[in-house]
Amino acid sequence: MDYNMMANQSHAKVNGDPSMRPYWEQQAYSSYMAGFNRAYSTNRAPMYIGNHFESWNGGIYMTAVERALRDIAAKPDVRLVSFRQLVQWLEAQDPEVLRRLRTLEVGQEPADWRQYTATSAAGRAPAEARV
Repeated sequence: MDYNMMANQSHAKVNGDPSMRPYWEQQAYSSYMAGFNRAYSTNRAPMYIGNHFESWNGGIYMTAVERALRDIAAKPDVRLVSFRQLVQWLEAQDPEVLRRLRTLEVGQEPADWRQYTATSAAGRAPAEARV
């Protein structure tokens, strides 16, 4: 969340020290990317980014999130979607698969994805066909 970064970096001053802004911007970008990379390289849990669309500290948080989203969107098998689309996708999934996936710890990658993603006997259409 952009506000949390601003609060920690400039002690909630929306016009903090201009000399620190390049560092803070890179730090914000790196934070977004670290969160994404953890999900992308482990259990692929959905990641969401909160942003207030403000120009705090010279707009560095908007610049950081835009840069991160461009880099994230370029990765294979990544979809940038609205909350509505995410909910629709989740609702289309096999409830048993979701139950098993919820047993994974944050950042935990399963040794064998098949034990987490196998559909029930009733089965459902592949996720791509439903989205």
